[in-house]
Amino acid sequence: MKKVIILVGLTLSFSLRAESYQRSPISEFKEIENMYAAFEVVTPKYEKVILDCQSFIHGMNFYYEGQLVREIKMVNYSDCESVAEFIGQSLENHLPVCMEIEEESNALNFSNDEADYCQ
Repeated sequence: MKKVIILVGLTLSFSLRAESYQRSPISEFKEIENMYAAFEVVTPKYEKVILDCQSFIHGMNFYYEGQLVREIKMVNYSDCESVAEFIGQSLENHLPVCMEIEEESNALNFSNDEADYCQ
């Protein structure tokens, strides 16, 4: 009986941990007109996502129904530039791009995981 309770507890803790990430596939990556280092990232989970490597404070801004719902800051320009290069090169090479946001820390991760995994 103790083994079953421990197993159920471990299963629940792993499933709760897995839910602390939000994954979304990226389908397009477009330069924003009249901006030299700002891009629109197209993903089905948000109305609009802007990767801003041009402003004084770099980062990604997420909009839903016209409202800013999440901001993720990037300390260094090189971090922002690396994200832009990864997304741009992956899509150019016809590779899938998966964006993963860790809910508690707002950490961003990008991978070439397939869209089926990235939901």
